[in-house]
Amino acid sequence: MKINSDNTSFQSKIKFIDYKTFKEKIRRLNKKKHEVGYPWTADTMKKGKNLFTTSLLDCIAGGVVDNNSVTMFHICTTSRAEAKRKRQKGFSIKNFERRLLEKIDLAKDSLHGFILGGVQMLETSKYNVKQLNKIKKVFETHNIPYSIFAARRDVHFFGRFGMLFCNKEDTLYITNTLTGERGINGRGLEMDVIGDNRVMYHTYKKINTPRGVDYPRQQHEGSAEDFLKSQFREVSLCKLDSFT
Repeated sequence: MKINSDNTSFQSKIKFIDYKTFKEKIRRLNKKKHEVGYPWTADTMKKGKNLFTTSLLDCIAGGVVDNNSVTMFHICTTSRAEAKRKRQKGFSIKNFERRLLEKIDLAKDSLHGFILGGVQMLETSKYNVKQLNKIKKVFETHNIPYSIFAARRDVHFFGRFGMLFCNKEDTLYITNTLTGERGINGRGLEMDVIGDNRVMYHTYKKINTPRGVDYPRQQHEGSAEDFLKSQFREVSLCKLDSFT
């Protein structure tokens, strides 16, 4: 999907940062007040000034921003049957929509959102794409413009994503636990932030060899947008957001 380049009216900035810097930022925050944490259901959704969530592997997270606050969610898409076995609540789009609308004011002109996560390893994969599309539809039904980084590709090595929205800075910080970490399939670092809006990262290609399956890797240097496109199938910005 094409990144929108019309940033003349954007309100929020989106910045990819290394995991160490991310941890330093959230270390000063009270987890009880600022973390959108486990068990990651619609009922754990929060509204506040500075909110964060971590450990995003296949869950779907996001939020809605206005001038004064952010409403953030982190949704595990476990089926109701599996959730029942774990004595948890399963995915319910009706409950998600109800909780979201309880916390936001649709009349605000500045309202806009973001979505991060979900998995679609192959183009034909289903996994939790159905749930992702339902969440997108809630945003669209209520005319909430949103930026999206969703439907994770088969990248071979899956770091966990985290995000923090800082109201004072009007910035969404995104990170991955593999930034600054030793290369998993070779020398050097697996991925790292190397400057403002610049990321070093690797991609992998699955090949069959006489000895079995191999995953040769290729190193890249690019923008945060380039990196996120290497990780997700759906990447686009609404007019109220801009990479920085």
